[in-house]
Amino acid sequence: MKHLFTLLIALFIASVNALPCFAEGVPQELDSLTMSALHNVQNLNMDKAEKDCDEIIARFEGHPFGYFGRAVVAWARLEYAHEQSDPEMEKEFARRTDEAITKGEAYLKKYPRDANGHLAMGGMLGMRSRLALMKHSYLSAYVSGKKAISHMNKAIEIDPQLYDAYIGPGMYEYYAGTLPAVVRVLARLFMHGDPEKGISMLKLAMEKGHYMATVSKLVLIEIYTQDGSKYANPKQALEWAKQLRVQFPDQPLIQFVQIVCMHQSGDYAGVGVEAEDYLKRIHEERPYYLPIYIPRAYLAWGTSYLSLHKLPEALDKFSAAARTLDGGEKPNRWAVWALVRIGNVYDLMGNRELAMLNYKKALKVKDQWGFKDFINKYISKPYTMQEVPGQLPPP
Repeated sequence: MKHLFTLLIALFIASVNALPCFAEGVPQELDSLTMSALHNVQNLNMDKAEKDCDEIIARFEGHPFGYFGRAVVAWARLEYAHEQSDPEMEKEFARRTDEAITKGEAYLKKYPRDANGHLAMGGMLGMRSRLALMKHSYLSAYVSGKKAISHMNKAIEIDPQLYDAYIGPGMYEYYAGTLPAVVRVLARLFMHGDPEKGISMLKLAMEKGHYMATVSKLVLIEIYTQDGSKYANPKQALEWAKQLRVQFPDQPLIQFVQIVCMHQSGDYAGVGVEAEDYLKRIHEERPYYLPIYIPRAYLAWGTSYLSLHKLPEALDKFSAAARTLDGGEKPNRWAVWALVRIGNVYDLMGNRELAMLNYKKALKVKDQWGFKDFINKYISKPYTMQEVPGQLPPP
């Protein structure tokens, strides 16, 4: 469930535990600034978060966490303000991540036994790995991810009670055991992926972690809502999502987490109700409910109808999402995927000609998200009712 903001918050929260600065203990000023930045990231106020990070850099010269925070802000803007659809923001995220890693390496040369410093370095490398994974660059994701886990394991070796650090190895164990074969083969050269162990470690971080409890819950929700996975537990995921919704009642990304969990749990009618409410909040211009989220709202609404086998209604909502494409350099990935869903509906209606037209239209859009293989599958073979409902977000 790639729309989740698990990684961006997880990796930044991981840095909060570090904060050893250049002496024992945590300077109050640094702690306050970092907590403020964290709060602003969680509430999607990226401008304020960036100011907090800039202030950390100005007041604590050489400390890596301000740079780490700036990289997280760039990630957040790419992932949520631009729906992974802005090549320039992607470059800025990569640049800031490289800078943060350089600062982290310099810091660890001075303080090689700083467990939290290793935790932060693991977080920065993990962000780089996550972007590669999102783009289906599995080898690049593996290389960065392996380095990230090395640092996180070092943090645990130095301080076994740093429970927040268990989220990194937990994610590695799970994904190394469940991702495509090429990654699993590479992973086994160094460390065998054990999904059950990974889930156990993530639960430990959720139950005992100080800063990472909520984030670990989000990662577990992502795991428990993976379509077709033997580790899926959508009812538990929905229970957790409802808890988060109480905690963040006006946060659009958390609301969408709940929508996806409802879909995976089989509450298709409920998905339609929530999607309509989501769209209403956007039109009401509520804080952080951005117009760029309109395609995802329509796609969710259309998927609810598709899941209920109401094909004309599904076609109407998918078409509304697709109409938001402007033909520019920054196409919205949810709108592009809506074209694929339109093709799916036409296949189900027996109109292969219109289905192929929409699949090919989607292929003409510059593929920034790894859609090509999924679309070609439908070009080779029509979408069938046996594949309904499938997952809600784009692959």
